[in-house]
Amino acid sequence: MVLGYIGFSKYFELYPLEMPHARHDLIYYTFQLLPMESGARPHAVPWELQISRYFLPILGVYATVAALVIAFWGRTLRLRLRMTRGHVVICGLGDKGLRLARGFHSMGAQTVVVERDRANPWIEQCRDEGIAVLVGDATDADVLKAAGVARAEHLISVCRDDGANAEVGLAAHGLVARRRGRPLNCVAHVLDPDLCQLLRRRELASGPDTGMRLELFSVLDLAARTILEEYPLVDPEQADRGLHVLVVGLGNFGRSVVLHAARDWQPHFRESGQRLRMMLIGKDANRMTEALCARYPRLATTCEIVPYTADVTRPDFDAHAVLVDADGRCDLSAAYICLNDEPAAISIGLSLRECLPAGAPRIVVRVRDEVGLAKLLPRGSGPACGLLRTFPVYERACTPELVLGGAHETLARAIHSQYVRQQTARGDTPQSNPSLVPWDDLPPRLQEANRRQADDIGVKLETLGCALAPLTDWDADRFTFTPGEVEMLAVREHERWMDDYVRAGWVHAPGDKQNRKKTHPSLVPWSQLTEDEKEKDRDTIRSLPVFLARAGFQIERRV
Repeated sequence: MVLGYIGFSKYFELYPLEMPHARHDLIYYTFQLLPMESGARPHAVPWELQISRYFLPILGVYATVAALVIAFWGRTLRLRLRMTRGHVVICGLGDKGLRLARGFHSMGAQTVVVERDRANPWIEQCRDEGIAVLVGDATDADVLKAAGVARAEHLISVCRDDGANAEVGLAAHGLVARRRGRPLNCVAHVLDPDLCQLLRRRELASGPDTGMRLELFSVLDLAARTILEEYPLVDPEQADRGLHVLVVGLGNFGRSVVLHAARDWQPHFRESGQRLRMMLIGKDANRMTEALCARYPRLATTCEIVPYTADVTRPDFDAHAVLVDADGRCDLSAAYICLNDEPAAISIGLSLRECLPAGAPRIVVRVRDEVGLAKLLPRGSGPACGLLRTFPVYERACTPELVLGGAHETLARAIHSQYVRQQTARGDTPQSNPSLVPWDDLPPRLQEANRRQADDIGVKLETLGCALAPLTDWDADRFTFTPGEVEMLAVREHERWMDDYVRAGWVHAPGDKQNRKKTHPSLVPWSQLTEDEKEKDRDTIRSLPVFLARAGFQIERRV
C-alpha cells in the first residue's frame, strides 16, 4: 500500500491534468487497488504502482482464503478425516503425545491428534509440521468418531490422568464393536506401574472378535526397561567389578528399575547361584523394600537388598560415608539416580561423581528431557570422576516401537520366534517355507494371525480352570501343563487356526501349501493330522508359560 501511494503520487505529478490528486484522493485510489478498480491507467505507470497493483490484490485474496481456512478449519479437517483409513489417533497433546505424534509422523503414518485444550501451544506447532489436530474432548464418542477411530489402525490415549484414558478406551469400544477385519489396537497409558500391572490381567482375558485389542503401558515402566538396556547392570569395561547396584529414589520409576534389574538377573542367578546386591536409598527405603519383597517373593531370593533410609536432598547427606568403606574402596557396578526432582537428581549425580574414588562406576541420572540443567552436566570418563550420563525418560520411552510393543505384540512375536526355531530344527528354510523370516519381514496377514493366536490364550486357559495374572513369580516360566492339558489345548489351537484360515478363504488340498491358490494340506480335523503337525501345536502350548513371562504374565491355577 505504501508503494501504491508513492506510485500514484508520481503518476499524477507526471500527468497533473488527468485527475485531482489531493492526499485523501491518493489514499482512496490506493485502497481501490484491493478490488482492482483503480490500477488501470491510460499512461505508463511508475514501478512502485506497477508492483502494488499486482501484488496488493494477490495479498488480499490470500488473506481472505486464510481467514476462511481458519474459520472453517475444524469442519474441513473432519471432512478430510472421513476419507482417512489405517491412520493413528493420539489422544492428549502433552509431553508423551507430542513425542508420539512426531514419531509416527516421521515414520510416514497418517497421524491425528485429539486435544481438548484449545490454548495448547503445541497445537500450532503440530499443524506446522503437517500433523492434523482436532480440538475436542477425547472421551466424547462423537469426537472420536470425527477423528476416524472406527477406521484407524491404532488409538493411543496419553491424556493427563488414567481415568480419562480408561474413558477413551470405553468410548472407542462402542465405535468398533461391530468392526470386521483387523481389530483396532487401543493403547492406554497408566501412570502408576503397579496399577498398570494389576489392570493388565484384562488385556489377554477378553479373547478375539471384540473389534478392539486393548494394550496398557506405563511410560515409567518402559523407561526402566530401556535404561537397563542402554546402561546394563555390569559395564563391559568394568566386568571385574563386584555385582553391587545402587538405586537412589524409590518412586514409581525407581521401583520399576529395581524390579527389572532383579528380573534381568534371575537367569544368571539360576545358572550360578550368585545374588545381585542392591542398595536402595530413599526417604522410606525400609518400608518400600518390605512391600516389594512381599509382593515379589523371588526378589529377596535373587537379590541381596540393602535398604538405607535417608533424605538425599538434605545438605547433610554424605554419600561418601554410605558407599565407601574405611579403606577407600567402592565396589559399585552401577548407580541409577531415579529421583522425580530433576535438580535434586542432577545434584546427587554430581555429588556422587565427586566423592567416589577412582575407577568409580557409571552413574545414570534420570531427567525429564535432554534440555535445561541436563545439558549442563559434564560428560566424560576421567579416572577421577567415572562416567556420568543422563537418561531423558520421555525421549527414550515415548517411541512408537516401545508403545506398540504391548502384551499382545510381545506374545505374537514370541510365538513367531518359537515357530521359526521349530521349523528350522525340522530342516525347513526360508526358501521352502516363506514364513521363516524375521517378524518385521513377515506379511501383515501372518503378523495378524500370530496376534489372533495371542488373543485366544486367555480363553484357552479359562477352559482349564486357569487364569492369567501379572508376573510376580519370576520362576513362572517353569509352569508345566499335564499331558492331557497339552493335548486338549493343542486341539483347541488347531481348531482356532483352521477357523482363521477358512474365514480367509483357504481350502484343504493335499501336497504343499499354495499361497496363491489358498490351499493348505493341514486344513483337516485333528484326528486326521500327521503326528508331526500335531507336535507343532503341542510345542506351542508347552511354550506358553515362557511366552507369557516375557510379556509380564504368569499362569495361576484356580483352587
